[in-house]
Amino acid sequence: MIDGEVAFISICFVLFVSTLLIAFSFRKKKMGIDVYSGRGIVFSVDEFLKVINGKNKSNVVGMCLSFLQGLENEAESSEDEWRADLVKHFSALSTLKKGMKISDIREVISSVVTLGGEVAKYGDCWVENSEYIEELFGSILDICPEADNLPPISQVVAWGSSRYNGWDVPKGVACVVFDSDYCFERTLSEQGQAVQKVFGHCDETEWTEMSY
Repeated sequence: MIDGEVAFISICFVLFVSTLLIAFSFRKKKMGIDVYSGRGIVFSVDEFLKVINGKNKSNVVGMCLSFLQGLENEAESSEDEWRADLVKHFSALSTLKKGMKISDIREVISSVVTLGGEVAKYGDCWVENSEYIEELFGSILDICPEADNLPPISQVVAWGSSRYNGWDVPKGVACVVFDSDYCFERTLSEQGQAVQKVFGHCDETEWTEMSY
């Protein structure tokens, strides 16, 4: 009787594992790689923070403290644990003082930009809480008169693989990106005007190709 039960359980186990393998194989065949191309004007965080100078540093410090206070207020009025973690992430901003040296102010702000992941052939890197870093940096630009004509920040990002992300972008470094479309003006050439006249448009298309 026991031998029969063991045999039955063994058969069920084999069938279960086989089903999983078949399902995984089917899913693997169906899965693909999403690929897209991007372009932009890229600056490291240190390069970006050069916008802070002697004329605006007091306003920047005040804004950063207000930014942190806003996060604290949201955490106090919410039961979401991630909001408390967010306050902890940006807590270094509380050490900012208007009388600090510009270099020290930049260093404190830079310290809240941390990375996750790793740089490798198939690696992946990201900026922790990137959407809030982007909000903070955008607020810095908003109060800097020198930045009045700057475009909005497109993203704050980090790349981890030349194979996946291309050879031109820095790896394992947090970067501030501005959209290229805001930074260049392009007009149709004589030949472009001819294409538009004959075919109805001269719209540029970008693409990325991958081989397996």
